Amino acid sequence: MQPLTFELETNGFRRSISIDEAGSLRTASLGYRGIELLQEGGYEFAFAGYMKESMRFFQCEHFRCVAHETTKFAEGERWIFRLELKPSEEQVFKPFGPEPWDESRGNLHVELVFDVYRDYPVIRKRIRVRNQFPDPLRLQYMTWEDLRLASGEGRSVCHQYFTRNSLEAADNMDESAMGVVWPGLDAGILVATEAPGSMKRLELFREPDQLRIAYNFNEETVFEWVLGEGESFETDAGFLLPFAGGLQDAVDGPFRDFVGNILAIARARDIPTFTVNTWETFQSEITEEIVLENIRIAAELGVDAYQLDFGWHVDHGDYRPHPRKFPNGLEPVVEACRKHNMKLGLWMSVPNVHVDSEIARSHPEWRQIDEDGGRSFMVGWTDTQIMCLDSGYADWIIDQIDTVVKRYGVSLLKLDLASVRDPYNPGKSIGCHAQDHHHPTAKSSHLGIYRSMFRIMDEIRRRNPDCLVDLSFELYGVLHGTDLAHIQHAHQNWVTNQDTGWLEPLRRIIHNRSRIVPSYTLNFGSCHLTDPLAKSYGFWSALLAHGLYYGDLRQLSEEDKAHYRYWIDWVKSYRGKLDVYNFFRVSDSLRAPDCREHADRRYEPYSTEGGRVASASGIWDGAAKVSEKGEGWVLLFRPETSGLKEETVRFPWVDASGTYRLLDVLGHEEIGVLTGEELQRGLMLAIPDAPGVLVVDCTRI
Repeated sequence: MQPLTFELETNGFRRSISIDEAGSLRTASLGYRGIELLQEGGYEFAFAGYMKESMRFFQCEHFRCVAHETTKFAEGERWIFRLELKPSEEQVFKPFGPEPWDESRGNLHVELVFDVYRDYPVIRKRIRVRNQFPDPLRLQYMTWEDLRLASGEGRSVCHQYFTRNSLEAADNMDESAMGVVWPGLDAGILVATEAPGSMKRLELFREPDQLRIAYNFNEETVFEWVLGEGESFETDAGFLLPFAGGLQDAVDGPFRDFVGNILAIARARDIPTFTVNTWETFQSEITEEIVLENIRIAAELGVDAYQLDFGWHVDHGDYRPHPRKFPNGLEPVVEACRKHNMKLGLWMSVPNVHVDSEIARSHPEWRQIDEDGGRSFMVGWTDTQIMCLDSGYADWIIDQIDTVVKRYGVSLLKLDLASVRDPYNPGKSIGCHAQDHHHPTAKSSHLGIYRSMFRIMDEIRRRNPDCLVDLSFELYGVLHGTDLAHIQHAHQNWVTNQDTGWLEPLRRIIHNRSRIVPSYTLNFGSCHLTDPLAKSYGFWSALLAHGLYYGDLRQLSEEDKAHYRYWIDWVKSYRGKLDVYNFFRVSDSLRAPDCREHADRRYEPYSTEGGRVASASGIWDGAAKVSEKGEGWVLLFRPETSGLKEETVRFPWVDASGTYRLLDVLGHEEIGVLTGEELQRGLMLAIPDAPGVLVVDCTRI
């Protein structure tokens, strides 16, 4: 065939796809503003296929491109390249195993799909595999981006939420994006995966110069998928975003814009300014009296939403109001929220049910079966069992959730408890080993459960478009899990509970995860409004994400109430003029606390308090919730263990040619009027108390 070259181009980014005389396809070039970021030798994609007792490892060179097409979609242009397996005599690789593949009986088709975005330097890729053999084909080791990037002196990988530089990096479960920087080229590229939760795997230079976006193949939730004749499998997407200049400015800029505007379904305007949640204050001991009195006080303070967490219902799987705690049902609570123009939030479990619940007794076939052939359950919840979301149970729980949301007019829905893996118990309750569910193998249940989970979220949103859906870290299966798949199906993610005494670890998680996803999609059980630290240090720490709090509001003094009324009104008024929830910038200026995060249960044993660590941070930290014009809040925090009363802080996000007025919000005084150039160089700021906070209001004049 005639050799062909196709140029996929957007905003200075060019990916050249070449097809040679034999029909072999490869990426021939990755160029950004005239700089070449690729070298030869990549495989484009790779995966293993098992048929009966034989295995083959497939790469792009084993296929011939037979067709291509381009189509338009709302944000750009889609390129599709259709490939078929070459005849066996043209392939170098042969099957492992006792039986050769009889290729006369069928074929294997692959489609490469590239989405080229008009307004962003982003090319997004996924592949589809279609089995045309009469025998089932088992897919493993799936890699859908496999390239060799340019080498170069000083080249490094920025990973761990863009906080650490190394020569190479590889990660399962946690990392959604990494960056490569070539100092000599003044260029770099961000590499991102949209695989969900514990299915993610990213590799940069684990093998020389190699970039791989893949599924997890070696840690607990190993990828597998089984295709019958005529069935197709489509990977999740991954994308490349090149940049010039500083990596963190690319994260703050085009990466954040693409993720927030294209991938995330939530918008900042959807998020209540202030919400109070009942969990750690009351745990399961909430009652009608407690809730109604707290709603009354919350309304007096100006709180926008009140959320009943675990404990309002009869039991797991029976979502009727508890007759002792709520003898009049939830109707008085609904009426109280309506009266005060507040949103009502509720907690529900998606997969966990009590072992004696009606659903558990009537449908034992939907149980998730563990590695030992018994029922799966979360550590600490021994009277429950996990139901497999990749079974008929999914449709049942959709109807249950929908009924509750509609009956009570729920605006904030927190969905919780483990499904694909127990995040607190390494090696336990990994996937489902049942033989009669939608997944043909235990390993194929891993991704199958995620995809069914997303179907549940999508359907709940479709039926209830005004309800915000929170998919918690426990349900998602990774402690503090934050990724680009989650935000495409749920509005928010309850990332962790930290409480007021652990505000530095809280701010560290907000600081790092907000580099990947919009900060307003992150929910944290953190600051108790009744805690002595809450009035300033805790209140503003939570506002790095958005105003979600705990606390028995009946304990507030009249002075406390007046204080919160003032600042809640001030924040809401400010947000009415400039929605600071939209923004989160750190550039190379503002740091995360240099303390530990909440423990990762894959590596530390479970205990009630073991993951919560007191502050050990000795540096100032913070973030800028400022617009593209440099206007908004700059929040700076001095931890208790920091001896620095003053620091020089740079404002790299302002316009050098502009002039800005800076106000100390809490001190009610002007800091000064400075040019953007002066602010970019930095100015000395003071936080006299430890712990202490400085809220700077930056306005362009």
